[in-house]
Amino acid sequence: MKATVVNGNDAKTRETAAVESTGLDRAALLAVYRCMVLSRKLDDKEIQLKTQSQIFFQISGAGHEAVLVAAGLTLKPAYDWFYPYYRDRALCLQLGLTPLDMLLAAVAAKDDPASGGRQMPSHWGHKKLNIVSQSSPTGTQLLQAIGAAEAGVIYSRVPQIPGRESRVRPDEITYVSLGDGATSEGEFWEALSIACTKRLPVLFLVEDNGYAISVPVDVQTPGGDISRLVRSFPGLHVDSIDGTDFLASLRSLRDATAYVRARKGPALVHARVIRPYSHSLSDDEKLYKTPAEREAEARRDPIGRFAEFLRGGGLATDGDLAAIAAEVEAEVSQAAHTALAAPKPEPSSARLWLYSPDVDPTSSAFETPAHPEGKPETMVDGINRTLKDEMRREARIVVFGEDVADASRKEALPLVKGKGGVFKLTHGLQRLFGDDRVFNSPLAEASIVGRAIGMATRGLKPVVEIQFFDYIWPAMMQIRDELTMMRYRSGNNFSCPVVIRVPIGGYLRGGGPYHS
Repeated sequence: MKATVVNGNDAKTRETAAVESTGLDRAALLAVYRCMVLSRKLDDKEIQLKTQSQIFFQISGAGHEAVLVAAGLTLKPAYDWFYPYYRDRALCLQLGLTPLDMLLAAVAAKDDPASGGRQMPSHWGHKKLNIVSQSSPTGTQLLQAIGAAEAGVIYSRVPQIPGRESRVRPDEITYVSLGDGATSEGEFWEALSIACTKRLPVLFLVEDNGYAISVPVDVQTPGGDISRLVRSFPGLHVDSIDGTDFLASLRSLRDATAYVRARKGPALVHARVIRPYSHSLSDDEKLYKTPAEREAEARRDPIGRFAEFLRGGGLATDGDLAAIAAEVEAEVSQAAHTALAAPKPEPSSARLWLYSPDVDPTSSAFETPAHPEGKPETMVDGINRTLKDEMRREARIVVFGEDVADASRKEALPLVKGKGGVFKLTHGLQRLFGDDRVFNSPLAEASIVGRAIGMATRGLKPVVEIQFFDYIWPAMMQIRDELTMMRYRSGNNFSCPVVIRVPIGGYLRGGGPYHS
């Protein structure tokens, strides 16, 4: 399909200027438009299927398409790592998910690649593309993304790990996205803090559509501007853009990804987008958005704006764009027809993947006859010795938590005995195995477990400590909704074997209600 050239050289000049402004040729720019329209048409098809009771839920990515296609063009599927949130339909299409993949998830089909029919629509996941299975709690993906980025750093620094070259790319990025509402979650601030402290290769994309369901951003965020709040974080590249403008989005994300790939630190792009549909089909935005507000959003629709750019640049005519829309409509209709006919999971499969199909820790394979030898020793000494034995055996084991290192500052190690945990359980481990395998964490229990999940998803073997059981509760969302559910909800595509060590009870006298 070709744009009609009118006025000869003038139209050609406009086309050349449009191409030069993006670095993309005409075919690539039309593919951008097609992906944006495809994302919107999939939302519309799911809404239709929901009204027909063919699916049970719908949540759209409408209004977010421009910045997400731009992100997909700057990131690398099956190379970078992805922790998208539920509005990231256009990103996932750009990375390689198909309309059929998405509609199989919508109808909860057995062959849904994200979860095997276990999750709601728009809970993205794809093993081959490095899109890690996502869940419903908002913000939990952030700390896992930090752990995934840390895993890449650890693989690059620990030569004893066999085959480590195949597990990490030299300039990989971990992408994580969230809405404006999730920036109110403590886990967002924990993730940002760790990313900046360790200068991790993480790209945060905040898709700010102005509302967390019905709560406006000025009620969620002090001053209503998250990018202004985070500009003082050291080493953090921050940009604030109109996310409905594809050209501005592409420029911003190219700058941000270049910054992260150069290992200068993390980046945060704050994209102001629109939400022309309600939060989900369980919501009605007319109950809280004024007609004037909705009309203003409609004028900023990213698909209409990009269509105007294509027409103005001499890259497409109305007929060209209509042909693309018709082609997309047919593709989506065919995918929906195929998905509706796809088999559903057998009821008997509901108990699959609750546990590993490969490892049964209650089996006889783990029975080891006792051979007592030597003098009796304390539990502390026994655990310490076991950790040393296991870390010698398996170079992928990493140990972290509050106060577990001997000394965070390496220059202090020759001058001090070392902390090694409040009970001395990890004493000497840092000296033996180095700072990349044994290190302290901030005082933030959710981040300890969330980061461990991200590391384990990429094949490391984290052993983490929560200092006292009474302090474990901030980590319980990560434990209950993420750690224990990853294998099940992803249909066995992902797993995250993590050891959490936490003391409770024991011999301590005078500990009161929180330390005994």
